[in-house]
Amino acid sequence: MAQRVLVHHLTQPHRLPLIEEEGLRTRGELSSALGGLTEIDEAARGKFAHGRRVSGWLDEGHALAQTEVHGPGHVTWEVDPKRALAAPASLRDELDPAAYWEAARPLQAWLAEDDVPTDLEVHVDRGVRAKYLQLRAPKFADDALGDWAPLVAEIADEDRLSAKALMHLAIIDCDADFASEPFLAACALAWRDEPDEDGLIGELLEADPDKVASAALAMYAGAAPEVIERLRTVLEETREWSDAQGADHGQGLLMRTAVVLDQLEP
Repeated sequence: MAQRVLVHHLTQPHRLPLIEEEGLRTRGELSSALGGLTEIDEAARGKFAHGRRVSGWLDEGHALAQTEVHGPGHVTWEVDPKRALAAPASLRDELDPAAYWEAARPLQAWLAEDDVPTDLEVHVDRGVRAKYLQLRAPKFADDALGDWAPLVAEIADEDRLSAKALMHLAIIDCDADFASEPFLAACALAWRDEPDEDGLIGELLEADPDKVASAALAMYAGAAPEVIERLRTVLEETREWSDAQGADHGQGLLMRTAVVLDQLEP
């Protein structure tokens, strides 16, 4: 079996929770949400016709230079180089869309060359299931998280249990504004470049998300005082909401998070 190759995909932050649940859908499946098919999609033939593609870049550095265009959400997966089609992005400017696809070759052929193009785009002809993906730390600009930045810097990599608990409060605080600083901070708390340990979610549930969140607010009060104070209010409101739902506070925290995320567009 050919050795599989890592591919980097960028997306908008609001798509990350959906991708974690549903995987990467093809450009055709997302055409209504993304404003219709592009000229590149219209020109594709064969198994890539009608937007049947999920695309990424081979080179991580080149991929992350495209965040302003495609979004700071960073997702990776591995492809079979014999089955993936690839072409340099520069050919988009040099050729018309049909010629771009004619110039594309299996990724394996490009990898056999001595000098692999840095801007190599990689396409597969079907969606990628969630279990094959790794959602990595979103590559936000330095000022994107605002007042949340110190808190994220303090715990996102160092205390994954607290980060996961406070992620829920941040999602609730965003009030379904999926371009807001609280939601972006929630994404930064949720996903990191190093995968979480397999038992992390189970540990959170066993410890009780409400109690973990409360402890984290006390532990990291100095990291971002205004944000922490707002999250204390969110936690108290969520406890009241949980009581009204007849749920314990830990379960209620998860339930109220789900209510917000249910408002994400597919």
